Amino acid sequence: MSALPRLGRAPGAVVPPVRIVHLGLGAFHRSHQVWFTANASDAAEWGIAAFTVRSPDAARPLAEQGGLFTLVERGPDGDRATVLPNLVEAHDGADLPRFRELLADPSVAIVTLTVTERGYGVGPDAPTPEAFHADDVARLTAGRDPVTPLGRLYDGLRHRHAVGAGPITVVPCDNLPDNGALVARLLRGIADRVDPAFRAALEQDVSFVSTSVDRITPRTTAHDLEAAGRLTGADDHAPVVAEPFADWVLAGRFPAGRPNWESAGATFTDDVGPYTTRKLWLLNGAHTMLAARGLSRGHETVAAAMADPVVADDVEAFWAAAVRHLPADLEPDRYLARLRSRFANGRIEHRLRQIQQDAPLKIRLRILPVLEAEHAEGRALPAADRAIADAAAFETSSTHAPADGPDHERTPAS
Repeated sequence: MSALPRLGRAPGAVVPPVRIVHLGLGAFHRSHQVWFTANASDAAEWGIAAFTVRSPDAARPLAEQGGLFTLVERGPDGDRATVLPNLVEAHDGADLPRFRELLADPSVAIVTLTVTERGYGVGPDAPTPEAFHADDVARLTAGRDPVTPLGRLYDGLRHRHAVGAGPITVVPCDNLPDNGALVARLLRGIADRVDPAFRAALEQDVSFVSTSVDRITPRTTAHDLEAAGRLTGADDHAPVVAEPFADWVLAGRFPAGRPNWESAGATFTDDVGPYTTRKLWLLNGAHTMLAARGLSRGHETVAAAMADPVVADDVEAFWAAAVRHLPADLEPDRYLARLRSRFANGRIEHRLRQIQQDAPLKIRLRILPVLEAEHAEGRALPAADRAIADAAAFETSSTHAPADGPDHERTPAS
């Protein structure tokens, strides 16, 4: 038991009002969306209520701390700790009464999501999104509580519409191409099967924003718990460790308002697609390459794999191929220079087994498009071929063990 005082809000502390609701309470949400909100110039106006998706465990320590947690930014030369105040409620995802109550509040303007590919029913083991949500369709039709993230979101939005709470914006922050349009299509598909009349309200009152998100956020360890206490002087049961770098690109409308996220470094654009492609290929694709090739050569972390000349040469070959198919105005060379520095940060223990999760889906989204583009122009890409072979061998290996936690690197789950 720690001798330090437990982290928590002081009596009478001013708490930002809840205007953002989040689905998928985890490490990445806290290192990314909460961090951007806490660093916005109008942070005092924007509190966040977050709900878990799978296990309620992540919510318990945060609820005990009034939502407060320490973010440890781990750079090559040291750690910097900040207690972030903008997460003000933490709930079990099964607490649908509170979720509905929040979405029925006209002052709530935004719903953000970090539920991973599987949460949308597009993971490698999911049949189709329609089949994935079939049980929730039956539940919603019968007036019972849904269980999937989008089923719960649909239920909350329908309740908001019923009480006339006004427009709202949905902001998915998982690494899927055109993620805003994907969520819109899936929610409208649920409406078509549950309540066709509600589809018009979804199209009129709900704006869907597409995003590209990036911040390497490895799983928190016992050492990180100790480091957070040492840096802050408080016993924090839910700290998060992340790299100093953070990026967020958004495209879409916010009819009910939004934080001034650009003051914290976010980028607003008319088309997030090119940014998403750059990140999926150069960052996520490289991570998938590093996991496959690095694990085959006995490495455990991104930094260790990148320090292996054999692995690094394959990553560089993949990057060179990918850059040929990206617009020059995205400054890919500058982007790659930053990636090399980020990957070399050995103080961020980004585990290759964590990245290796859902490798077939990641290869399809991140490596195959580059490989196919090269083949279309008559070029082979042996580095990608080796990574695909290594990933397949790892998946079938008797030594293959599950990763030690969800992949929160968010690229998407790189």
